[in-house]
Amino acid sequence: MKSVIFSIAIILTAITALAQMDVPAVGFNPRATISEEVGITSITVNYSRPGIKGREGKIWGGVVANGFGTFNFLTNTMSSPWRAGANQATVISFEHDVKVEGSNIKAGSYALFMAMGKDTVTIIFSRQTEAWGSFYYKPEYDVVRVRVKPLPLEKSVEWLKYEFTGHEEGKCVLAMQWERLSVPFTIEVDVNNIVVARLREELTGAKGFLSANNLQASAFCFDKGINMEEALNWAQRAVTGRPFAQSGFDSYQNLAYGYGKLNRLSQADSVMDEGLSIANINQYLGYNKALIAAKRSDRAVKIMLAAKVKYGDVYAVNNGLSYAYAAKGDYTRAIEFASKALEQAGSVQSKTTISANIEKLKAGKDINQ
Repeated sequence: MKSVIFSIAIILTAITALAQMDVPAVGFNPRATISEEVGITSITVNYSRPGIKGREGKIWGGVVANGFGTFNFLTNTMSSPWRAGANQATVISFEHDVKVEGSNIKAGSYALFMAMGKDTVTIIFSRQTEAWGSFYYKPEYDVVRVRVKPLPLEKSVEWLKYEFTGHEEGKCVLAMQWERLSVPFTIEVDVNNIVVARLREELTGAKGFLSANNLQASAFCFDKGINMEEALNWAQRAVTGRPFAQSGFDSYQNLAYGYGKLNRLSQADSVMDEGLSIANINQYLGYNKALIAAKRSDRAVKIMLAAKVKYGDVYAVNNGLSYAYAAKGDYTRAIEFASKALEQAGSVQSKTTISANIEKLKAGKDINQ
C-alpha cells in the first residue's frame, strides 16, 4: 500500500509540474534524445534519464520491478511494464518501416516499455506515446512485443542511457543501459528499397531535370545491382535528357557501367566509344585499367591504340599499352611499349617501376598481377 501511495505522490507532483511553464525535468531526471540513421532512415529515442543515486544493486527487481510489476491506475494492480526511462513514456520513432528482432514495425512513433527479467526482457512497442510513464498502460495498444536477452555491463552506468552499440549495413543495435545491465535489440532497415523509393520520388520532381542527380541515382543502383532497368533509364537521361543534360564523360561511363553489369557488352562498348570522343588521357587510362580488370584485353589494346592516334607517341599512352599487351599475353609488344615509356618517363620512381616491369615481362610474367 505504501508503494501505491508513493506512486500517487509522484504523479501528483508531475501533474503540478506540467501545469507550470518550462522548467527542469521532474525529479532531476534529465531529458535526452539520441538519433542515428541506418541508410537514410532516421531512428530517434526521446527519454528521461533516472540516476542510480546511491541505489547500486537495488535497481533491478527493486526500483524497477520484474515483469509487469508497475502499478496500473486503470486496474489498481501491479500489471504494467516499466517505462524504460523516467517521467513521460520513452518514445522511439522510425522514419520508415523497420524490423525489430525480426518483427515488422511500421514507420511512426511508439512508446517503449520493458518487462524486465533476469534472463529475458520483453520489449513492448505501444501506441500510447502521450502516456505519463506506464501507469495507464493498456495491452490493447501494443503493436509488437519482442523478447531479448539482457547483458551484464562491466562498468556501472549512473544515468540511464540509450546507445547505438552495433552497426552493420542495413541494421543497427540499440541498447538501454543502466547500472550494470544492458538491454540490446536489433533494428533492421530495408535500405535499398527505401533509397530507391526516395530516388524515384525525387527524380519525378525538379531534381529530375539535373543530369548529376540522374547519374547519382543510377550509379547507386548499379553499384548495388538493384532496380537495374529503371536505373538505365535514369543513366540515359543523364546523357541525353532535356533540358539540363550534361553529356560529360562521367555520364557516358556510368551508362556503360550499367550495361556492363547486365552483361550487355556491345551496348556498353558503343556508349563508351561515344564517351571517349570527349575523354582526356587520364580517362582513357582509367578505362584501360577497367578493361584489363574485366579480362577484356583485346578491347583494352584497341582503346589504347586509339589513344595513341589521338594523343601521339607519349609516355602515358606507351605505358598504358604495355599493360594492355601484357594482359593479352603479348609480352614482346608489351616490352616494346614499356621500353618507349622508360625513355619518356620523367621521374626516378616511374623509371624504377617501368624497369621492374620490363624485367618481369622478360621473365614471362604478367605485370598486371
